Amino acid sequence: MEIDITGRHFHVTEALKEYVSEKIEKLDKYSLKIEMVHVVLEVQKFRYISEIVLLAKGLRLTAEEASTDMYAAFDKSMGNIQQQLGRQHDRKKDHKIRLK
Repeated sequence: MEIDITGRHFHVTEALKEYVSEKIEKLDKYSLKIEMVHVVLEVQKFRYISEIVLLAKGLRLTAEEASTDMYAAFDKSMGNIQQQLGRQHDRKKDHKIRLK
């Protein structure tokens, strides 16, 4: 899985990069073939915006959230992506053809 972290209008610190990478690595548990994750962290005056774009085999998911703290904004968008991945994982699991 390729992880790309980008900062708009500010410099992304190493601590923030490590935090984001740790959380993104946990998405492998959904067993969907995730190819690339692009995280865009943005600052607009007093708002912090986090956008996550996830590309998997035959799947593209996006989540964008804003907050007054960068870590909180990322956590919100991460929760949204996890919810979407969980739904996709359940759909894939439920539509499996079983032969007797």
